Amino acid sequence: IVKSNGVALTQKIDTKLCMITPKIDVEQNILQLSYPYMDPISISLHYNNQKYIQSTICQSKVCGDRVNGIDCGDKIGEWLSDALCITGLRLIRQSKFDNRKFNSKSDQSDDQLQEISLSNQAQFLLINITSVQWLQNKIDDWLDDSDDNLDSRLRGFVDRFRGNLIVETSKALEETQWKYINIGKIQLKTNGQCTR
Repeated sequence: IVKSNGVALTQKIDTKLCMITPKIDVEQNILQLSYPYMDPISISLHYNNQKYIQSTICQSKVCGDRVNGIDCGDKIGEWLSDALCITGLRLIRQSKFDNRKFNSKSDQSDDQLQEISLSNQAQFLLINITSVQWLQNKIDDWLDDSDDNLDSRLRGFVDRFRGNLIVETSKALEETQWKYINIGKIQLKTNGQCTR
């Protein structure tokens, strides 16, 4: 979702963004978006090359990088603007010709850099509960005398990092040494530590 000036809208800018619920219907090949007190809206996930040629290419910035996307049209743009009360919003689909890469400032060659689509730094963010608990114990402001029980507070702190994959290890910061993580038959490569 981008604003009229082409800058990507994030939850840091507008927290109401988290209230948009996406649902992918594989059978119908659509993305459905819903928002409280509004009728849901659907768009096709089918990628039509002819439609791509005729559609509006728009540029946006994600973390300072220029990205090319395909404008999904006025109807979805107006729906987003109504939902979030911001005029001029647009939904862009990542162009298959856009190949933004994560530069970890390491000695990787261009062919070793990971594609990251429209995300900030990586496709997924892994958070270790044990590491968050270690951090919680280091920050005096997080140890206040609130009425929340310790487990509830810890869950709240973990949620603040907005991780996609939540794990719990026996040692804090153990994940900083990992090169890969395996989930079933899927192997994910680490791109470095999160700046959050």
